[in-house]
Order: sequence, then C-alpha cells, then structure tokens
Amino acid sequence: MKLNWAMVVSLMMLTSFLSNAESEEGSPTHGLVGLRPLPRTAEMDHGHNHGGSWAGTPTFDEQQGHYPFVADHLDIIKGWLDGDFKTKRVFFEHYWGLSEARDDLDPEKNLLIKTIRDWESNGAVVEHILLCREYDLAIQRGHKSAKPGPFKEDTRILYEQDIDDIRAMFKKAHKQNILKHDNYKLIQMVQEPSFFATDQRFQPIMDKVEGIAYECHQFNRHWPLETGWGKPEKIIKGAEWTLDQNKEYIFYYGPIRWKGEVYYEFVERDWLQKFWKAGLPKHHHRMHYYLNTFPHADGRGRPVGPETDPHSVLGFTKWLIEQIKMIPQEKRVRQQGVEGDA
Repeated sequence: MKLNWAMVVSLMMLTSFLSNAESEEGSPTHGLVGLRPLPRTAEMDHGHNHGGSWAGTPTFDEQQGHYPFVADHLDIIKGWLDGDFKTKRVFFEHYWGLSEARDDLDPEKNLLIKTIRDWESNGAVVEHILLCREYDLAIQRGHKSAKPGPFKEDTRILYEQDIDDIRAMFKKAHKQNILKHDNYKLIQMVQEPSFFATDQRFQPIMDKVEGIAYECHQFNRHWPLETGWGKPEKIIKGAEWTLDQNKEYIFYYGPIRWKGEVYYEFVERDWLQKFWKAGLPKHHHRMHYYLNTFPHADGRGRPVGPETDPHSVLGFTKWLIEQIKMIPQEKRVRQQGVEGDA
C-alpha cells in the first residue's frame, strides 16, 4: 500500500492531536476532567427529587459499552465505580457545620472519615474532597443546627479551626489504621465567585487548603450568563487568583439545560466557550473541569448517551475531554516553551 505525502502528514497530525497532552513526567499541560454520573441506576437514584422528580430519567448503567472513549480518558469520578470508567480516582462533596454530632472529631464516629474509608475499601483513590459549610441551603432544608462560616459575603467558607480539626482527625484516623493516608486534599467550595480572591481576611484559610471549587450552572440566579450570579469576569478573577496562589481550581459545571423555553443548540458548550474566550484558563495543570450534570428542571430529559450523540451527557463529556486534554502538538510546544522560560 502506497502512502502519499499528504496522507503521511495527516496521520502525523492526527496522532499528535490525540496524544494525551503531557510534557515531562509530573508536568502536565492540562488539568483533570471529571464527571458526576447521575442518575447511576434506577434503583440508586430514581427516588430523588432535585429540581423535579428523577423517576424515569435516563441512567448511566443503561449505556454500558456505549462510551469507550470517555471510559478510557476520564480522569476522576464522583459517586460510582460500577460503570465502564477505567479511573479509580474519586472526588466527593462534604458539608461541615450541619450539626455537632455529624462533626464529631472521633474518627470512629465522624461521617467524613467514614466516607473516605468506604471509598478506599472499594479500591478508590480519594483525589479531592470538596468541602464547605452549606449553611444557606441547609437551613432551607430543615437543618436547624447548621452554622455559617466566618463571612457573611460567602457563608460556605470554612473557619481556620475547621480545617485544623479535620487535618488532625486525618492523622489520628491514619494512626488508628482507619484511613490509608494521614492527609487528603481539601478543596474549599465557594458560593460567591470572587469574594475570596478580593478580601485579605480569606488568605489564612487559603493557605490551609489545596484549592477552590466554584459551582457554575445554568439555572436560577446563574441564568443568563452575561448578567447572572457567576458572570465570567468574576469567575475568571477567582480562578486566576487561585492559580497564582499555586493552588488548584475546580470549575464545577452543571446542571445544564435541555429543550425548554430558553434552550438553544449546544448551550452547554457555548457557555464554556464564552468563558474561555473571556479568559478563563483552559489548559493549565492546576485548572480542572468537573461536570455536575444531574437532572434538574428542563435539563431532566437530556439523554445520558451514547457518547456518539453530541447532545448527550456522555457526548458532552467526550467533547470536553477533547477540548481540555487533546491539545494539538504546536500549541503544546508553545506552552512548554513559555513554562521553560518562566
């Protein structure tokens, strides 16, 4: 079989584009892509009601065998190790300050310790713990003992003592052979997209955590993008400040809309592209993109898969992986050159 020069060049470009975008070992040119797969199974999740009943909504277990690319290339997952995903790295959310009993610092009684232990006993590697004081939502849902953090501007932010207590508890749990490690990455979940980056009172807390997670979705006060709660310029300010602090930033994206009154084709991609165009870091080794695409309101009808359907959740995940991890060779060389000059 003869290959002409054009075919050779095309094959070289394709191979270059699809190679996982890492430079030297330990110096990747992109962050992680993660997914919260919901609903997992009908038995596990169809009883939930969050923005409307989940009964009858498409599930991930129905897509077994229909997402080979995502299964191979997804970096990290939340809440489910039973799918086709190859990764064993997990992240999860945890709320501190809901009650004294829940926050008991005895490792044998603490819910956070139990959650880590359960994942590790099932073969998972706990990568990120997204942690906050979920006061506003907790009060609305009947948690009368919930207490806010130190700042009225963002009641999700933890106290310094919270973090110190949790770190000490990790060490104690490891010493008692409850946990595999004596420390874990704590990511402060924030509510306001830039307060933490503009108020010096937050700096001591930032020094004690590994990074920031901001939830961006397409409903309620977040819609529309240009005038909503999480306007791009505010989120970009928070993300850039976090990265400048040599910390990790998680853009926790979702839920997303589906066919309703305000839907337009590929609205989920369009928002991300507008963020990137406005300056949100796209390719940075501490900038992570996690999808939180659970069924909500008019988003409940979106198909889960297969990944070949560009409108499905798995199709969107495939697109995001390609955008973040499959960096063309020429762009990767430029990035390495910039890092080498720094």
